[in-house]
Amino acid sequence: MKNLITGLMTLFNASNSFNTDIGGRLYFGQAPEGTDLANGPYAIFFPVSDVDDDTFTENQKEVYLQFSLFSGASSPAEILDMDTHLTALFKDKVFTVSGWTVVTMRRISGSGPLYNSADVEAGTGFYWQFDSDYTISVSKA
Repeated sequence: MKNLITGLMTLFNASNSFNTDIGGRLYFGQAPEGTDLANGPYAIFFPVSDVDDDTFTENQKEVYLQFSLFSGASSPAEILDMDTHLTALFKDKVFTVSGWTVVTMRRISGSGPLYNSADVEAGTGFYWQFDSDYTISVSKA
């Protein structure tokens, strides 16, 4: 899993619109304490499941990831752009994962944008959220 996270972050850190949208604020698992939407949008990603799919001849793995996008903008336009750029960055991509070959990365579902009442962390009185689920199939190199 560590190598997969490194591969995803390497792809994310290359110049792309999604990175620009969120000001480089993509976090694994959860946003750091003190992350505030008043400072701009951000995203987190985390594994939903990790399934071994071994055969007699291949060592394969299928990982399901969720990306959760957050925006404090007054309309859903910003978060919809974020999801469009996330999809452009990761959908059907092949990228480097040390020790593995990425067979495919597919977007399997999306949910949002959702309008949520604020809590202290949101810092803006409300926030928008969009969740996108991906499956990544990898085989041992």
